[in-house]
Amino acid sequence: MFIFLWIGLLLIMFSLISGFFILFKIPYISSQELDDTVPIPTISIIIPVRNEEKNIVNLLDTLNRQSLQPQQVIIVDDESTDHTVEVASKYNVEIKIKNQTQNEEELVGKTAACYRGAIGATGELMIFMDADTFFDHEDALRNIIAEFKKLSYSGLFTIQPYHRTVKFYEKLSAPMNMVVIAGLNCFTPLKNVFKTGGAFGPFLMCSAKEYTLTGGHKEILGSHLDNFMLTKLFQDHNLSVYNFGGKGSVSFRMYPEGPKQWLLGWSKSIASGSSNTHPLIMSAVGLWIAGGLIIPFSIGFSLLINPSVWLPAFIFLYFFYAGQFLWLAQKVGKFSNWLFLGYPMLLVSFIIVYSWSFIQVHILHSVSWRDRKIDV
Repeated sequence: MFIFLWIGLLLIMFSLISGFFILFKIPYISSQELDDTVPIPTISIIIPVRNEEKNIVNLLDTLNRQSLQPQQVIIVDDESTDHTVEVASKYNVEIKIKNQTQNEEELVGKTAACYRGAIGATGELMIFMDADTFFDHEDALRNIIAEFKKLSYSGLFTIQPYHRTVKFYEKLSAPMNMVVIAGLNCFTPLKNVFKTGGAFGPFLMCSAKEYTLTGGHKEILGSHLDNFMLTKLFQDHNLSVYNFGGKGSVSFRMYPEGPKQWLLGWSKSIASGSSNTHPLIMSAVGLWIAGGLIIPFSIGFSLLINPSVWLPAFIFLYFFYAGQFLWLAQKVGKFSNWLFLGYPMLLVSFIIVYSWSFIQVHILHSVSWRDRKIDV
C-alpha cells in the first residue's frame, strides 16, 4: 500500500509542474496610444447571430461607447427564431437576413454566416465577433487596433474573451476555458517550438486584403470550427497567427440560458479542437487533471495507513493544487474563489463534457446547437 502512496505523490508532483507549464504566459492587450495623425484603417465588424436576443444588446451597447468607431457593423442572421433581428434593428447596424432566392439555402451555421457578412464588408480591417462577447471599456477597440498595428496589420489576430460567470453552472467552465486556451500550443515556455494549433473563434481580425488572399470563410464553408480552418488557411499562405487573452479588453458570458445550453455549447467543439493540440501539451493537460483527482484518493488511503505521516502531506498538496487551479483560472476568467476548494467537482465536470463531446464528434459525427443538428 505504501508503494501506491509514493507513486501517487510522484504523479502529483509532476502534475503540479504540468500546471505551470500549460499556461505559462498569456499575452493580453495593453493600454496604448494609437497615433491619430496617421490614417487608421477602416473597420468592418461582422457579427453572426442565431437566437441571440439576450446577448446582442450588451455587445452593441459597448460597441457604441468605443472611442474608436468602426466604419461598418454587419449583423448576419442565421435563421433566428427569437427576436434577435428586431433587437438588433434598433441600432445603427446593417442586418443581413438569409435570402432564399440567391441559392443560400445550403449556407447555414456560423462559418456560412461569416462568409455572407464578409461579402458586404467594406472596411480595410475585418473583425468577426461572437454575439455573446462585449468590450470591457471604451478604449478597448482602440487598444486592440494599436496592438495589430505593431504587427503591420498582417496575419490572423485573435482574442479569447475573458469569461464572466454569474450562475453556478457557468462557473464549472473554468477547466474548459483553460484547456481551450492551452490547446493552441502557444502559451507554454516552448511556444516557439510548437506550431500554433489554432485561433480563438469569438474574436477574429485580419486585413481585408489577406482575407481575400486566403479565400476566407468561402474556402471552409463545410466546417463548424472556422477558427481552426482559418488558422490553416493563413499558415498555408505563410501568414502568422497571433493569439491573445481577453482580460482587460474583451469579455463574454457564455450560455446564460441554462445548463442544457452550457453542455451543448461546450460539447460541440472541445473534443474537435483538441485534435490540433501538440501531444506533449495534451499529455501535460491529462497529467495535470489526473494529479488533481489522485490527491483526494491519496488522502483516503493515508487515513488507512499512517495518518500522522501521510495525511498532512496530502492535505497540503490538496490546498496547493486548489491554489494553483485558482491562479490558472484567473488568467482566463472570473470565478468564485471558494469554488476551487471543491476543485475535484470541476475536474469531473470537465471529464463528463469532454467525454460527451468525444462521443458526438468521433462516434456519432454530429453535434447539436441552437436547435440545429450539425454534421462533423
